[in-house]
Amino acid sequence: MHETLNAHGDRARPTDGGHGMDIASQRADELDLMAIARIEALVAGALGDRDVLALDVGCGHGGQAARMAKFGAKVLAIDVGDCAEKVAVAMRRQGVGAAAWAFRRMGIEQVGTLGVRADVIVCQRMIHYLRHAHAREALRALRSAAAQRCTLYLSASGMQTELVDGYAGQGARVDERFATLRVDRSLKHGIAQPVCLYREDELAALVRGAGWTVETVFRSAFGNVKLVASLG
Repeated sequence: MHETLNAHGDRARPTDGGHGMDIASQRADELDLMAIARIEALVAGALGDRDVLALDVGCGHGGQAARMAKFGAKVLAIDVGDCAEKVAVAMRRQGVGAAAWAFRRMGIEQVGTLGVRADVIVCQRMIHYLRHAHAREALRALRSAAAQRCTLYLSASGMQTELVDGYAGQGARVDERFATLRVDRSLKHGIAQPVCLYREDELAALVRGAGWTVETVFRSAFGNVKLVASLG
């Protein structure tokens, strides 16, 4: 399965369990690059002797996790799938040693049990697989794993993408919106699970409701919603 998905030339490389295509191992998008720039600034700044800790939540095949480790972060990659070997391959390709990263198989709601305080959290292309109320609780769990000045880089599939064509949830309020995609869209994008698609204001409100301060929210060329938030 090697068809081109979009104008970026992304290929159809499915992740496990019908959770979309693996994009991060093919390229860094604008949100990924913002997270890397933040890591570079922290590494160059005054954190003392403490490592810069980055979480990649819903890491998939580990493309972004490996980039963050390459740029100096200590990375903890997390996914519900058994992605350890694929993450290890991504790390080797970036020349990252074993001491710079770890993988944990767990859901986002378990992140608070890790006992870590992350400086950067990346959560791309996964929050829409949760019902709205569960997504809010998940974002609260991320807060519990965040350092005082942590920055969150979050994305969700959007209501202004082609995914909305035939989407059964398009007429529902966001707190009730959770439905499967039309069959052809599901097959093209590898999204077999029901999803809650978001508008920009809806994702921002969700993040604020979980106790984060939204710094910026924007829409990608494809129509997905991208957001940066902090704890101040």
